[in-house]
Amino acid sequence: MLEATETIMVEGKEVSVFLPTSYSQTPHRKFPILLMLTQGLKAPEAIAGLHAEGMLPQMIVAEVAAAETPSNPINPIAIIDTLSDQFRVLDSPLARWIGGTGHAAVTAFRTLLDQPELFGAACCLSTSFEGVEGAPPPHSPMLLDLEERKSLPMGIRVFFDYGTIGLDECYEPYHRDLGALLRTRGWKDGVEFEICRVNGGFQEISSWEQRIGPALRWLAGR
Repeated sequence: MLEATETIMVEGKEVSVFLPTSYSQTPHRKFPILLMLTQGLKAPEAIAGLHAEGMLPQMIVAEVAAAETPSNPINPIAIIDTLSDQFRVLDSPLARWIGGTGHAAVTAFRTLLDQPELFGAACCLSTSFEGVEGAPPPHSPMLLDLEERKSLPMGIRVFFDYGTIGLDECYEPYHRDLGALLRTRGWKDGVEFEICRVNGGFQEISSWEQRIGPALRWLAGR
């Protein structure tokens, strides 16, 4: 259940903040947080459902309203810093999750790899590994970045998925190469990462809002 929604601005981005029911009832308590770089996936409802099942504690959910553009990209670090200043957010990276879809999923994944002291988990739906250039798997900017990394942070978890309709249908080879790269750097399937092929999935909010729940459920299953 959600108690209130607040809106803040961070570097020109509108961020909607959904507070759980117990936020005002426990004024000295800090809460875990999910920062979604894509808006409208019903993440607060998914979190509430998992809390009702005993899978997750109540969490703050923050959603970035503006879509990512090359001229004004999302800055997750500035956003989480502002949220931590204005709301009671737990300091542990295990209590700070990040997620997104498409190009925003790449931002979420890169932020997790670069800032494991800030975030401990990520859900990346329909990750656009081809980049804005439309590069094939051997030339994917994010996959090439992974190849250049000698090691990856441990103790974090990432959920990836892709569908089978439309643009998502083209993402299987990217995720196949992704899995191989992660395994060669010590990550294990079902432990640090999960890659899920969603039959009938496609790149639309109506599809992603059906997939956010399973993604968060996997991240919760430590």
